[in-house]
Amino acid sequence: MRTVQYDPDKLRHLFVKKKVLTLDAIKESLGTPVKMTVFRKLKSLSYRASYSHAGKYYTLDDIATYDHNGLWSFNRIHFSINGSLINTINYLINLSAEGYFASELSKLLMVRVQEPLLKLYNSQKVRRRQIGGQYLYLSIGKWQKQFAKRKKTIEARVEYENLYLVSGFDSAETRHCLKLFLSTLNEKQRRL
Repeated sequence: MRTVQYDPDKLRHLFVKKKVLTLDAIKESLGTPVKMTVFRKLKSLSYRASYSHAGKYYTLDDIATYDHNGLWSFNRIHFSINGSLINTINYLINLSAEGYFASELSKLLMVRVQEPLLKLYNSQKVRRRQIGGQYLYLSIGKWQKQFAKRKKTIEARVEYENLYLVSGFDSAETRHCLKLFLSTLNEKQRRL
């Protein structure tokens, strides 16, 4: 039986101390220049690569504290329980009750998502429907339900905003106050 040449416990202690490491730091910790050795040791420790920074950073699953979406961030480095950015986006869209716009996903994941969304759409892993000037990305299996729910949400928001505008600015008292205020301004101020 071969003796263990590269001790994974040393690597685990470094992860506990630093939380996130690069490949070079892991190689240095293990004392090996060989990538395959590094990944073999990482696999035994149950690791994750970041979905941000082109997968340049690594952490251990038992260090990361994932939120309800399966996401964890440390010093602006982002990780997902689902691994890659494409897998994470696909998971979130399938989990969603009403799909996601690219802007919503970008805000949630804190990275650009347009390219992965296009790849998912082109490979027919997600559907999309245009609403206004943007695409709503939907699950293949439940896209009709998601789309209907999003439409209801948008319609309710528009109805609420219209109600707010009518009740807030179209009253007789508001018009009277506005006329009084405008009467105190000179011609240039009124034009502005």
